[in-house]
Amino acid sequence: MCLCAVFSFLGQPRDEAVKLIIQEKRVAVNGRTSIGGFTCRYSDRNVRDTLFVDFSTRTPDLVFDIVVDDFGCGNFMLNRDFKKTLKSKEFPKARVRVGNIRTSNSKYFCDLTVNMVGKKLDFPNLELVRNTEGVTAQIGMGFSTLGLEPPSKMGGLVTVDEALKLEIFLGFRVSR
Repeated sequence: MCLCAVFSFLGQPRDEAVKLIIQEKRVAVNGRTSIGGFTCRYSDRNVRDTLFVDFSTRTPDLVFDIVVDDFGCGNFMLNRDFKKTLKSKEFPKARVRVGNIRTSNSKYFCDLTVNMVGKKLDFPNLELVRNTEGVTAQIGMGFSTLGLEPPSKMGGLVTVDEALKLEIFLGFRVSR
C-alpha cells in the first residue's frame, strides 16, 4: 500500500499528507514451458485498506501476505502443479514487504522483500512504474533463486524454463 503512495505526490507538496484507498493487489507469475507460456495469478479486489502518507516523516513498511492456494493458472492441472512446486502445504503463504520508497531523477524506487518457500528474497532499488490505476513492478527470477527445480511432466516431454517473471500491481485512489 505504501508502494503506491509515492505516485500520489506528483503535483502534491511534500509536507501535505494524502489518504490512499487501496483497491486491489495483484501478483502474476509468468513463465514458459516446452509447449507454450503460462501465467499464474493472484488477485485481491476486495481490499479496502486506507493508508495515510506524509513524506515529512518516514512511512512505515507495508507488509501483506499472499495465500499460495489462491493463485490460479487457468486450469486444474496447472493450478495443482503450481501449488505443488511452491510447496503450498508446507509454505501456505508468501509475505511481501515494501519499504524505503524514494525518488531519483524523476523515477520512483522501493526496497522489496519477498518470503516464500522458506526463502527470503531481497530486491533493493526496485523501480516502480505508474499507470492510470496504480503502480506495477516487474522482477526477473528463476526457480533456482527459490531453491526449486523447474517441474517436468510426462517423463520430461513437457519441461518448464528456469526463468520466471514476477509482476506486482497495487491499485489505489487518492482521497482527501
